[in-house]
Order: sequence, then structure tokens, then C-alpha cells
Amino acid sequence: MKNKIIFIINPISGKGKGKSLKLIIDDFFKDREEEVIIRFTEYEGHSIQIIQEEVRNNPTKIIACGGDGTINEVAQALVGKSIPLGVIPIGSGNGLASNLKIPKDEIKALEIVISDKISQIDVGLMNGKYFFSNMGLGIDSTVIHRYTEQSKRNLLGYFNATIWSFFNFNPLQFNLSIDGFEIKDKSYFFVLCSNSNEAGYGISFNPNAKLNDQKLDLLCVEKLNFFQLLIFGFSVLTNQIHKMKKANVFQGEEIIFTSKFDQIKAQIDGEAIIINENQAKVSILPNALYVIIPSN
Repeated sequence: MKNKIIFIINPISGKGKGKSLKLIIDDFFKDREEEVIIRFTEYEGHSIQIIQEEVRNNPTKIIACGGDGTINEVAQALVGKSIPLGVIPIGSGNGLASNLKIPKDEIKALEIVISDKISQIDVGLMNGKYFFSNMGLGIDSTVIHRYTEQSKRNLLGYFNATIWSFFNFNPLQFNLSIDGFEIKDKSYFFVLCSNSNEAGYGISFNPNAKLNDQKLDLLCVEKLNFFQLLIFGFSVLTNQIHKMKKANVFQGEEIIFTSKFDQIKAQIDGEAIIINENQAKVSILPNALYVIIPSN
């Protein structure tokens, strides 16, 4: 029986690069025996519907082609299934792809797709929604919410959103519970819970986080003054944030954030979301997703 590979492509990813990817895939597989099906997404959430349709045909692999949003959406539908996820990164941040060592070169990424090197990774879960790289509730969330409002969805746009957020963000007060250990009534500037050690664009906030250690790595940075804000910005760019005096690093399997407000602004893998309750409950699902990785 031929291997059946489903490619799910976001046509607008990478400034429209997704549209031309079909030609590259067709040419790559023209002399191979695999059965290849290419589907383009047409709206947010469409990839989940595509997977529901294609799973009936017993695909061997499902490949997400796009940025972090597309990859996250496809992966959401594959959690707990035996079908492995492959990645062709053509977006801007490419956090999970980078952590899995998937190259941006389409041909090299396709060579990984046809390999048989499969691994399992942990999956984060927050209030019923999966995440694969990270989730955040502090200024990182404000940056993402601001970023999604902009027309420029690139590194410059991310930088502009970051600068705006530095001058407009007010620290948030949470009660924390980390595997039952409680920290009460602290104000936080930055709160990031990571499953992987990269957040996109080569930036790492939790460099010790691993995709398969059955743990979440939590970084909480307390309220900062203006001078400390400058140090924070430099620390982010140099991947040294965990060395700041006001940075607290924890590991756990279940983390609960409780706010005094009935609504929490958050981000999951770069997606801006609103939690319409006063708690964000985060946990880890060990080995819940199969992924295709480089053989080396």
C-alpha cells in the first residue's frame, strides 16, 4: 500500500509563498511512489475540517505548511492520534519548527517529510486549548494582541508591537499554584509558560524547556521600573532573561493562574485569545503528539 501524505497549505503564509508551494511539492514527488494530496485552507479553522475529512482515508502523514498559526491549528486536530505531524515552515516566527530543527528550505523540509524518523512530544493544555510552544499572560500577551492588530506581520511588526507594549502595559496580579505550591498576590510584568525552548524569531525565554520532559517551564518576571525595563529588553535580545534578579523560573506539571478579574488576556503559540473567567489552568499531556523530525 502506498504511503498517503496530506499537505495542508495556508496560501497566504510567507507573503503568499504558500501558493507557489504546490508546484514545489508536485515536482518533488513526481518520480516518487507516495500518494500526495494537497489541500489549501480558506479560512480560520478550515484545516481542522480538512483533517476530519481526510482522516477517513487513512493518511500516513499530515503536513502543516504555513506559519505558527497554521501549524498550531493542524497539530490541535492531531493530538492523541497516531498520525504524525510534519512541518513545512513558511511563516514568520516558526517557533515549533525551529525547535524541531526543521529547515526553512522547502526541499530540505520535504526530505524530512518522507523520512521515517518519528518522535513524540508533550502538549500543553490551557482551559481546554492545546499549545505546543508556549502560552503567556503578561506583556508577551499584550505584544501578541497588539501584533495581530497591525498590517505588518513580520519581525519589524513584532518589534513595533513590543515597543508599544512597553509603554502601555500595566503589570498583572495573579495568585499562582505550581503543583500545589502557592504564591499569592504578586504583580507580574512577564509570564510565560513554555513547552519548548523557542518562542519564534530565534528568541528563547525558557532555554531549558524541552518538548519531551513531561514538564512545563514557567518564567515569571515581577514588576519592573523603567531602568529595569531596558535591562529586560536587552536580556530578551540576548536570551539572558532568566538571569535577571526579578525573574523567577519554575517547573511543574500543573500551573493555575488566578486573577481578581473575570477576564484574562492571553496568548497561545502566538495566537491572541481572551479567557472569560478568572482562572487559567495549565497542564502537560506527556507524549501526546507524534511529529516527523530530522534523522540526524
